[in-house]
Amino acid sequence: MQNKLVIFPSLMQVQLASRYSLLQVACCSVRMPGYPVCLLFILLILLLMPQLAPAHADKLLIERGLSGTVINDRMAAATDVTARIPWQQMLDELQRFTPGSGCSGVGLVPGAHWLRLDFHRAETERSAPWWLVVEPLNLYDLRLYRRNVRGEFEELASGERVSFAGGREREWRQYAFILPEQGPVYLRAYDPGGASFPVALWHQDDLERHEHLGELLLGGVYGALLAMCLYNLFLALSLRDPVYGWYVATTVTLGVFLAYLHGHAAQWWWRDWPQWVAMGRVVLPSLWGLALAGFIMSFFRTRMYLPGAHRLLQFIVLSYLFIIVMRLTGAHALPSLLLTAQSLPAIGLVFYIAIQRWRQGMVAARYFLAAYGIVLAGTVIFLLRICGLLMPSPLTELAMPVAATLESLVFSLALAGRIKSLHHASAAAFVDELTGLPNRRALEQRFKLHVDNKARHSFYLLSVDLDKFKPVNDRWGHAEGDQVLRALAQRMQACVRHEDLVVRVGGDEFVVLLSPSASSSMVAAVTSRLLEVMHEPVHVNARSHTLSASIGLAHYPTDGHSLAELCHHADMAMYEAKRAGGNTWCAAPHSRGTAPA
Repeated sequence: MQNKLVIFPSLMQVQLASRYSLLQVACCSVRMPGYPVCLLFILLILLLMPQLAPAHADKLLIERGLSGTVINDRMAAATDVTARIPWQQMLDELQRFTPGSGCSGVGLVPGAHWLRLDFHRAETERSAPWWLVVEPLNLYDLRLYRRNVRGEFEELASGERVSFAGGREREWRQYAFILPEQGPVYLRAYDPGGASFPVALWHQDDLERHEHLGELLLGGVYGALLAMCLYNLFLALSLRDPVYGWYVATTVTLGVFLAYLHGHAAQWWWRDWPQWVAMGRVVLPSLWGLALAGFIMSFFRTRMYLPGAHRLLQFIVLSYLFIIVMRLTGAHALPSLLLTAQSLPAIGLVFYIAIQRWRQGMVAARYFLAAYGIVLAGTVIFLLRICGLLMPSPLTELAMPVAATLESLVFSLALAGRIKSLHHASAAAFVDELTGLPNRRALEQRFKLHVDNKARHSFYLLSVDLDKFKPVNDRWGHAEGDQVLRALAQRMQACVRHEDLVVRVGGDEFVVLLSPSASSSMVAAVTSRLLEVMHEPVHVNARSHTLSASIGLAHYPTDGHSLAELCHHADMAMYEAKRAGGNTWCAAPHSRGTAPA
């Protein structure tokens, strides 16, 4: 913006006036139907406004106010459609260069794209250190041509095709080159997967501050993603829920992809492996898409609720794998094209799945839609920048990482409610739905704990069956019978200590598992108390029901070493008590010597 104020004051006034008019329209549109769409449209126009400026290609005056400005609109441009013309020939044929349009990218347009910068320095900047910085999100082949000390043009190869140190003159994630004392300087950008080549000039002092600020902001993004990843990894290991595992995979692949886009992958991990950097632009987003597809299938349970969409997601996963294999085997342009072509139908399918599950009553689908919309907006800005429709700025540079961070945060919010539901589901798995007592699974779990207790290795199990309960159901119905069961379950629970377990195993059958600390006298007291409370009348709907219970007692390990054996012997003793007329208890034959008196 600063160079336009210095070099094009009249042009800047026109731009500011036009933007003010658009803002007036925006304010008026708030009162009109569909104003959110109008506001989004006007915002896009404001972002694209720099592209609408007339092109210039005369000599650029290098002065301090120009530092940090994108200068593509001040550079002459040419295109080598075959990408095979020798660079000496391009530099000799100046008629090939025409005033640039200010475009900083050409998308998937084939060929090599040249930029020519003619400049001269202001008196105050003749010996000042200036840098020519190319800030693409990815660029396969970048070459710089400038005069050496002998006045001859020399070539400096850079981009993803060379190692990190070999393609840079500054230890930084972006491509930074020392600006010579005088021009011209030529840049050649070639990328069959989509060329992006925004060029900016920086004074060294300003560039250092820009570097530090950018690293600080991106470090915050990486830190936030890492924190959410570790938190959900802990939940995945604790809850053993595959949804959290897929979330972690999605967050990790997204974080690695962001590190690649901003040059940190080449700077930190693949300094001497440029071939991995070149493949990253296809492999990494494909891995991210693959992990996201797995998260969607697991989170929305598409196999059960949307089987047709589930099969389409499986096809998308296979296509991602196919694209990755193609890129790893050496193909370049075709995998990029397939990845781009697959994006639109995949986005539509994801929105369809989220909306359908929302309509089916899944509340968390709202959070997913919000998160996916955020990351989609960041992706659109990213694609517009690659195509050269948006110039580099803090907004366009941070749009993708900020959107990714917000997406991961909102996904975490969507999963937060899942913890509560999983806790409830886990607790319900051990509780009898009718009475609220523990069920057979809880009995198996507690029995195992008692068996593993080496300090006290003996305990008692009581099998309790109600006498004369069937007539209650037959005469007054199951609803009233259920109320009787709930009342008796509460009475049984009140007869034991908190370390003992009262379990409903089905129908009118219960099991009482006493802890190893229960002595023979305690067992006798519990048994007597159970018989007493079960014989007391139960009042339901102004009617009184008087029942009783038959109890069988078994001892571990005298009557068995497994829960099945122990329950079998306790049931046999309980049937013996029933044959004796009920309202009494009997001990299993093997444990009668250890049974309470």
